[in-house]
Amino acid sequence: MPIVILEHTNISRANRLATVLGRYGHRLEHVRVHKGDAVPTSLDGVDGVIIMGSPDRLTDGSATHADAEMALARLAHESGCPLLGICFGAQILAAALGGEVGPLEAGVRVGSHEVRLTPQGREDPVFAGLPWAMACLHWNRDVATALPPDAVALATGPADDPQAWRLGVRTYAIQFHPEMHPGVIDQIIAEDRPDIDDAGTTVDAVRQGVADAWSTCERLTDRLMANIAMLLMPLDQRMLDSVRQLRH
Repeated sequence: MPIVILEHTNISRANRLATVLGRYGHRLEHVRVHKGDAVPTSLDGVDGVIIMGSPDRLTDGSATHADAEMALARLAHESGCPLLGICFGAQILAAALGGEVGPLEAGVRVGSHEVRLTPQGREDPVFAGLPWAMACLHWNRDVATALPPDAVALATGPADDPQAWRLGVRTYAIQFHPEMHPGVIDQIIAEDRPDIDDAGTTVDAVRQGVADAWSTCERLTDRLMANIAMLLMPLDQRMLDSVRQLRH
């Protein structure tokens, strides 16, 4: 059974996360929403759901696929299916599960910025082995301005904005981009230069900040994604299914 990954752009796809999941034995089904692929309406035969980033926004109506994705997120959460949202995906989860999404107070955040774990994040198994503060890659204009009821904040950004949270034990949201690498940042720069101007920085500054942080960022996000592959996504169920198939 596959993990379904919803992608919304040719640039900011699952990238390194897909590589890590594959390394740990997960089968992946990429749903390319921007190419016209239909958002699933059923979880039959699905191991987990991951919703990735998007150039579209919930706050300006450009995310015409949002209702279908929120319906899938609610279905996954209510069914206990492992669910992960990254950047835009984190905002989808917030909006779908009773939170609120709005513009980032600073307008836009691009490049490398610090993320700090909350006391709950320091104890969370998915964030095990990570330092209390680390530089991560970002590119977003919107953020969850209110978390869903009963959600637990796991990490915050420079403006104390939510950067990671969980709801229950199988639903996680991450606002920063653990899956990105410097090459992706360069591609986004080529398409979204106005974001850099709005962030009050320069292309050179963004690239230098990413380059300075990358060695440590790569190592720590590799660990985070390995935790996701081993602890959030149901490897135990995959193994059980394989055994059953062998017996038959």
